[in-house]
Order: sequence, then C-alpha cells, then structure tokens
Amino acid sequence: MRHPARLLAVLLVALGASLAAPPALAQSVVSVEPEAPTVGEPVYVTFSEPVDSVTVVYRPGAISAVSETFTPGTAAFEFTPDRAGVVSVAAGKASQNLSVRFRSAPLAGLVVMVLAGLVLFGGAAVSMRALLSDGHRIEVDPALRPDT
Repeated sequence: MRHPARLLAVLLVALGASLAAPPALAQSVVSVEPEAPTVGEPVYVTFSEPVDSVTVVYRPGAISAVSETFTPGTAAFEFTPDRAGVVSVAAGKASQNLSVRFRSAPLAGLVVMVLAGLVLFGGAAVSMRALLSDGHRIEVDPALRPDT
C-alpha cells in the first residue's frame, strides 16, 4: 500500500456519507389487533396509508407456503386466518409477521407425545428389569483388567 492515509480518508468519507444519507426506503407502519391471533378469529390490520393489494402468506419461506391476495383499497384490512403458524401480511414496503395460535392443543401432537413417553419409559423399565433380574452372570477375570 503506497498511500494508506488516502485510503483511510476515502473510507471515512464514504462512511460519513452513508450515515448522513436519508434512508432510501421509508417503512410504512403496520398495526395488528389482536397481537396474538387465533385460528378462526378475525385479525384487523391497519396500515399508515391506503393500500391497493395485501398479500397474506402462511408459513413464509417454507415449501408448503400458501399465499392469498386481497384488494382492500383502504388503510384498514380484515382477514380470518385458517391455519396456525407464522403468517406474513405485506402491502408494498410494509410487512408484519404474526404467530397464529391453534384454538386448542392439537390432538395429533398429544398422541405423539404420549406414545413417545410410553416408548421412553417402557424401554427404561424393560432395561432395568433385565439388569436387576437374577439371570446368568458373567464372571470377569481380574487379570484381564489390570487397571481396576
């Protein structure tokens, strides 16, 4: 490097210009009511300005993502989520992620949890029973294990 002072000056000018520049993308304000929605209950979304199109994406970024597009034409928008999980509501530059809850605990999840518990504790019980039973014992020659 022949001119480290010049390089440092250019970097400082570039940093100062990037900090002093106004943000290029102004973010619109999105408010959601209720903050923790439930499946089947209406969600009220309010944008800071009227929007022509609102896109609702269930499980954004996943292979199984499903999107719906609505055209409210106003700043207020209402929709009823029909799936639980992460939901993204976006209009133009404004977006908001929501976590939609199940109405109640899913039955399939409870069944899987109970079966996993039975397998775990059932296997532990069978192992302890086999360990503590009076079966054939193997005698270990101490000469084979000189470190004990």
